[in-house]
Amino acid sequence: MIVIDNNSEQNKVKVLSVFTPNEIAVECDKSTLPQREDIKGKRAELYYDKDTQQLYYEYIDIPKTEIELLQEETPKMKLAIAESAEAQQRDKTENQLAVAELVETLTNKEVL
Repeated sequence: MIVIDNNSEQNKVKVLSVFTPNEIAVECDKSTLPQREDIKGKRAELYYDKDTQQLYYEYIDIPKTEIELLQEETPKMKLAIAESAEAQQRDKTENQLAVAELVETLTNKEVL
């Protein structure tokens, strides 16, 4: 079965749907269609409940692209680098203090 646009008076009409033998067609008024929500990272799929004869949307997760995964990792990597640089600076300062204390100790004992 092929469903075509009925509002056109031209010979050329748009095909709206094609049904195979195992599918069923349900007539509905477009004004009663549920409102679809735009949810980031999800896509809406329209379903029909045979028992209640109602249309509804289910929201399915869209797999993240490589770029999106990298964009999520970037702030984490920046934080790790900053923490590493801070730890290195702290170690450097501690080493400088230890060397200064050693020089002071040796100077006081007149070794140097």
